[in-house]
Amino acid sequence: MRRFSLYLSPQQPPEVEPLEELEESEQFVDFAEEPKVYEGSKPSESFSITFVDGVRRTECLVYIKDEETGDSFEGAFLSLGAGALRVEYGRLNMLTESLVEKRVSRILAIKGYAPIDELLGFKPLSVEGELSVSVNRYMKEELEAPVALKVLKTYPTDLLVCDGTLSHRLRNTPCLGLIKSMKSLYMDRAHLSLLYELKVGQRSPIIKLHYQKRQEEKEKVDKYTWYIRLSPHGGLAGLARAELFPQKDFEEVIRLANLSASLLPLFASSSFQDRRAPQNLLPVGRLEKFLRLHLGHYRIIRRRIESFLLHA
Repeated sequence: MRRFSLYLSPQQPPEVEPLEELEESEQFVDFAEEPKVYEGSKPSESFSITFVDGVRRTECLVYIKDEETGDSFEGAFLSLGAGALRVEYGRLNMLTESLVEKRVSRILAIKGYAPIDELLGFKPLSVEGELSVSVNRYMKEELEAPVALKVLKTYPTDLLVCDGTLSHRLRNTPCLGLIKSMKSLYMDRAHLSLLYELKVGQRSPIIKLHYQKRQEEKEKVDKYTWYIRLSPHGGLAGLARAELFPQKDFEEVIRLANLSASLLPLFASSSFQDRRAPQNLLPVGRLEKFLRLHLGHYRIIRRRIESFLLHA
């Protein structure tokens, strides 16, 4: 049919992240504040928070063979979605009003270089390294970051929270990144007791981080980070980490850190609501569910891909 032949894999890979031991991160520079527990602060009785997140679904794995050279490539058909949910605290928030932005994209991620044309609306994307890592980076930079930037320009909000670490495209913005997993310790282990002392509505001191050598070598942008307690669960179980790019004034960093410590626990999920509780905040869980519904029906999409390749 073409220069390239595609062969589907019958397996569906699980979306599982490996567990890692909690080790001190090399990114830790120093505390930007005195190392002690800080109280959060609330705005007026009425305030708004906007949550930005993305979802991905692997439709099927594929193997690609170059019929001229004999080279082969691994790939995957993927559907991606991103959106923003704006919540005004203290009032009924209807989905039609709260969902202020949504986008869907479909890509054929290929490990290596294979000049394939667009297939069934799936845009080819050549990636290096692990497919999963590259796809997540693409989703964050090409879908989630543009959604967050549009929200900042269009909708007034007291706090804009992006699920996961921040894209470099959000530099010079007040966007917060909320990291749910505790894979590394972003402070000196001698101050680990600070995290155990935190209560709901409190935060750790703000910490200065150096850019990540592997992922942000080109940007060379430092960040600030801090820990907040989302639920009364003891130890590290009820904690999440927030991060923020440097602002024009450090007082603005402090203000946003205090807001996050006070407001985000209001949206913490419980175990009966979300298996990723309490870190997967309730509005984020609702946003993810809505976005997955708009990716299209999995069986229909996979059948369409199989039929196309069988008859091509």
